Amino acid sequence: MKLSSGFYVTLALSVLLGIADASKGDDLPEFRQCLETCVISTCNSDGIYKGTVYDTYSKHRFDKMPLPLHLSILGWNCENNCDYQCQRIITSEREANGLPVYQFHGKWPFLRVFGIQELFSTLFSIGNFIPNYWGFNTIWRQYTHERKLGNHEFCNLYWAYILVSVISMCAWFFSSVFHLKDTWDRERLDYFFAGMTVLTGFYAVNVRFFHLYRHENSKKRKFLALTCIFMYVCHVSYLLHVWSYTYNMKANVVIGLLQNFLWVALSITQFNKIKKEQLSLLENLKQSDVNWTLTPLLLVLSVSCGMSFELFDFPPKFDLLDAHAMWHFATIWPTMYWFPYMVKDTEGLKTRKFD
Repeated sequence: MKLSSGFYVTLALSVLLGIADASKGDDLPEFRQCLETCVISTCNSDGIYKGTVYDTYSKHRFDKMPLPLHLSILGWNCENNCDYQCQRIITSEREANGLPVYQFHGKWPFLRVFGIQELFSTLFSIGNFIPNYWGFNTIWRQYTHERKLGNHEFCNLYWAYILVSVISMCAWFFSSVFHLKDTWDRERLDYFFAGMTVLTGFYAVNVRFFHLYRHENSKKRKFLALTCIFMYVCHVSYLLHVWSYTYNMKANVVIGLLQNFLWVALSITQFNKIKKEQLSLLENLKQSDVNWTLTPLLLVLSVSCGMSFELFDFPPKFDLLDAHAMWHFATIWPTMYWFPYMVKDTEGLKTRKFD
């Protein structure tokens, strides 16, 4: 059955204004009028709404169709391009009148650059992908080396770290794609792989902390893996049935805190085992052959501080750089130290130094 063009216009407007988290900008009458005018005048829908007023938001202010190829490739279409243009128009008008900048659909009205919706979040997501890729290569070399030597226990531990690096690369890839241009599918992939990263990290630190990489703990390790897989399937199934940002955040925070607790506990335990009893705490902290054991503690504190950007949100500077982008930036450098620490820690296990 073919639907009328009027239905498509109404559907487009309802989707643009209704599916995302409601924000103050969504309810502005001038934004709704601008969006309706743009959709009707540029998306092959002239004459559908006879009463639309074009004086305030002339159709000549909007991009002509068809869109440039690079915008179409990134996922822009006539309707969401209208949404973007009206966000920029209304925001410029409000700033000119000394009014506060509002969010639209739960996001700030960023300035699009070469079709990229959130430039710095995209760049910093790519920036996070790179050290994870480097870390994967580092861990993979160690894994293949131990496999050749027949050290299956350490292969088990390195394999857990390989999973962390691979899932993290996938997560940052989909984060980059999502920030290029947000769509329903890209948002889900971004959130699902972010959750998988947290759960995989939880699995890896349990394998390390409770020595599940050892042969005698093989059944426990497999049980943990199956439990994590079951938890993840239930998590995704629930979100697909009832999408909830609040639930998703709480679930990731709980698992993330448990993971961080184990890393910190491991770090302090290692430090106490390797520290030199004849030296004071401060002197031990100055010893490079001792203080490296506190790497997880430092990195957990660093990431936690970086998370404060998410708590103190602010309108994007220069219409490009917001708190979420800064959070992504803050997570780049810790990754550069995680994987070398994992290798050094695993090598120390060979001497039973940290048993």
